Amino acid sequence: MDYQNSFYGIKEPVDANGTLTYGTVNKNDLRNVTGIEIEDYNTLSLNTSNPLHGAAVSDQDGDGNVTFSDLEAEVQAKDGWYLNFDETGERNLGQAAVLGDIVTFSTFVPNNDLCAYEGRSYLYSLYYKTGTGYWEGVLKADVNGTGIGPDNKVITKIDIGKGYSETPNIHTGREAGSKSFVQTSTGAIIGIEQANPGITKSGKTSWRER
Repeated sequence: MDYQNSFYGIKEPVDANGTLTYGTVNKNDLRNVTGIEIEDYNTLSLNTSNPLHGAAVSDQDGDGNVTFSDLEAEVQAKDGWYLNFDETGERNLGQAAVLGDIVTFSTFVPNNDLCAYEGRSYLYSLYYKTGTGYWEGVLKADVNGTGIGPDNKVITKIDIGKGYSETPNIHTGREAGSKSFVQTSTGAIIGIEQANPGITKSGKTSWRER
């Protein structure tokens, strides 16, 4: 189990006319977003305690501040992004669910004891353009339901307990926001409140009478 996995967000290659080419995308042309943490309301920090962290974000617009917009611009200039998982052996085994601007998926970490079973599962919610947290809280797993942890960082990953899990299901109703449901191999069904920036529902965009 001594290996390390990643999650990738890759743009489909296109030609000058915007036609898909299905060409090869090299990992060197992707932005490593591991360790880039989003503090509430636009401030960025780099968690250098993670040995697999990427480079710090640079000031793309030259205004003297490094903000979420700089991160978006930096990733936009690449062919996509990748995120190294925190734990050795952690892997994504199901499909991701995309609603609005957020991609949600689960991961599984096997038990270190080969004779044991279950392991643990985690739920991630990331901004699809950057592979990091959004600029405000989305995964409402904290005590206050803000999506912001006690360290003032946007929560992107939560422990959903023992057992193996695959694809999360996202329910959205009449009210704002949505809820992610994940079932583990123990039979437990976990529901997590989640905000979903971006367009999540169909409807009228304008109205004009004649």
